[in-house]
Amino acid sequence: MNKAELLEQMRLGRQRLDAALARVDDDRWLTPELPGRWSIKDLLAHLGWWEEWIATIYATLLRGENPYAHHLDQKAVDDLNAQALAKYHDQPLAEVRRQEESAYRNLLSVVENAPEEDLFDPHRFAWLQGELLAEWIINNTYGHYDEHLADVLRWLG
Repeated sequence: MNKAELLEQMRLGRQRLDAALARVDDDRWLTPELPGRWSIKDLLAHLGWWEEWIATIYATLLRGENPYAHHLDQKAVDDLNAQALAKYHDQPLAEVRRQEESAYRNLLSVVENAPEEDLFDPHRFAWLQGELLAEWIINNTYGHYDEHLADVLRWLG
């Protein structure tokens, strides 16, 4: 994979997500019927939070700093998920939608402007311990969308 392919997959994943969300009736965005008693609004807040998070991780790595003392285990991920939901719980739907769209656009721009080395060199950032930054981006964009899309499509019937 290269940057052009990564960007293409990000855009295609976004199209899949947008197509599913376009099928959600306005009065169902706040209905907590997804796994975990999440609503579509909650899911969108969750996705946006992680898109924003990965852009922040990259900026931190570029400054030569470590984002965390160590990689995140499942408990830490669960805690971050809870923080994301709490952060946006009382926000109006329009604001959550705006925030998520902005986070996605920002991350897309980050990838567009990142050197190939930053994305695909396993030795570029020691904190990633040999993992590619591109994998982290995939896991927080189209890979993440697809992870939740099956639930959304099942819910939509």
